[in-house]
Amino acid sequence: MIERLKPLAQRWLPASLPRPSPATLSRLLPVVLLALALTALGMMYLHHADSRYKPVFGAQEKVVAADVMSVLDAEGIPYRLHPDTGQVLVPDSRLGQVRMLLAARGVVARLPDGLEVVDQKDPLGVSQFVQDVRFRRGLEGELVQSIVTLDPVQSARVHLSVAKSSSFILSDGDKSSASVVLTLKPGRRLNKEQVAAIIAMVSGSVANLDPARVSVVDQAGNFLSAGVDPASPHGGDNGELATRVREETLRNIQDLLGPTLGDGNFRASVAVEVDQDRVEETHEQYGEAPRVTQEATREENDSGVIPLGVPGSLSNRPVAVAGAAANDAPDGPRSQKNALTRQYVYDRNVVQIRRSPVRLKRLSVAVVLNNAAAPGTGGGGWNAEQIARIEDVLRSGIGIDAARQDALVVSAMDFRPDGGHVVPPWWKDPENLVVALPWLGYAVLALLGFFLLVRPLLAILRQYAPQPPAPEPALVGGPAAATLVAEPVPAPELAPPDPKLPPLGSDADVLVEHLRVLASQAPERVAEVLKPWIRKHG
Repeated sequence: MIERLKPLAQRWLPASLPRPSPATLSRLLPVVLLALALTALGMMYLHHADSRYKPVFGAQEKVVAADVMSVLDAEGIPYRLHPDTGQVLVPDSRLGQVRMLLAARGVVARLPDGLEVVDQKDPLGVSQFVQDVRFRRGLEGELVQSIVTLDPVQSARVHLSVAKSSSFILSDGDKSSASVVLTLKPGRRLNKEQVAAIIAMVSGSVANLDPARVSVVDQAGNFLSAGVDPASPHGGDNGELATRVREETLRNIQDLLGPTLGDGNFRASVAVEVDQDRVEETHEQYGEAPRVTQEATREENDSGVIPLGVPGSLSNRPVAVAGAAANDAPDGPRSQKNALTRQYVYDRNVVQIRRSPVRLKRLSVAVVLNNAAAPGTGGGGWNAEQIARIEDVLRSGIGIDAARQDALVVSAMDFRPDGGHVVPPWWKDPENLVVALPWLGYAVLALLGFFLLVRPLLAILRQYAPQPPAPEPALVGGPAAATLVAEPVPAPELAPPDPKLPPLGSDADVLVEHLRVLASQAPERVAEVLKPWIRKHG
């Protein structure tokens, strides 16, 4: 592998630098590969060490980092600071101990203050505006403390716009509104019923706040309250109602047919249609005959003489009638008035009906029976009477309503022996892939580590390891080529030690260097080799 990297190293070097010789590259490349391998191992170790540190508090929790660090320094616990969020990180093995220690020292995450801010002592001359703002902030803090108790919610913020009350009856004025910003835990979400519960809690805490004017948004900018109907008990979640009805119907079918036919001898399918219309009805019904509730009679009689004559001072005096006695009453015109008032009322029955905006509109159920499970026929199939009896049982057991136009179909068919399921190959099964992929990744990493790290390190160690003494080579060849052939040549007793032979496959520069050393240390051997060449070509 080192021989393959030599041309690449010479090509990557800048043109301004001198080109190293192959011998120099042979000595430097193993060192470079060893340095890269050690650097990679060091980075992997540092990354593993960093992953072992966990934050003491969440990113949204308000904690003074200086207080946390002072406690950790006093106890001698190692810690780090996250470069992006500034969170205090401690080893995961001591996370529980650190949290208990901080709680004992009073260093805990602080939630927004609630209505206790109203209990603060104010100096004289505090305006009503300051009191209103303080009350609104306390109410917002109370709502935040209540919302964060929900399991999927990590933190929350509440903004209230409370309208001022007016003494005018006809004055519509400004209306109150509220906005809620939620930070959900990683991988968690709120269903529509939970969002509707948050809206109801906020609207119920503020006077004259319409639930339709409460907005709920999460940290990703999703408008959670857009598809929620506050008037619905389920928040207008049609899918949740349909899923609940489907599961209950399938469970009832299983309870009815399972003990008798067996789990594998029937199949059931349920289709649920949900009505989203909101209906409000008012019925008034009156009785057949009216009844008297109140009767009043009034009679007026007037027997006095009507004043007649010329207008003036004498017009109001009675006129004397000739031949009448003085003590007799005058006989003049009289007036009489009679009035009778009666009040009648009919019997009235008023019925107000408010239907849920999300209700079951229609239910369609299909059940298929296995012919092989038919009783008394030897597996010949179900007859019409048996199917009708099972249909009656299911119709009563799962609540088929004819007024809703629910449909129930029961039929008999032949089931396949394998259950209609074709077993895919193991490599096409997602569950097997989930189990096999990590091990396959480990195997690939092991192979890469062997070829990129272990083999180069072995080659480096092999070059620097001591080699056993080899027999002296003899130079053989013609004018066009020269090779080293190992031939045993007796050496004198006082001769210096033989130089080590270069490894097989070395470059020409290495061989020339070896011959130069050999000529300086044993010139008589070189002369013996050169004599046959001179005689042959002399």
